[in-house]
Amino acid sequence: MTRDKVAQMIAERFPDVPGQLAVDVPAGEDKPPNVCDYGNPRCGAVPVRFYPNGWKCDEHQPARTSRRTTP
Repeated sequence: MTRDKVAQMIAERFPDVPGQLAVDVPAGEDKPPNVCDYGNPRCGAVPVRFYPNGWKCDEHQPARTSRRTTP
């Protein structure tokens, strides 16, 4: 069975169900990128990841989540 035939059968069986609805979606806000919020003044490095204590760069990530390197 082809896709067109299936679409036609669905349209005949459920005539009150509309297809895709065209909706005007407002443009998103231009937000500045997230930066590392370690220290005072802030580190400000990019890219960052979110941790329970905030946005941190690789250098300032929490000790329990830091990548361990083997010698």
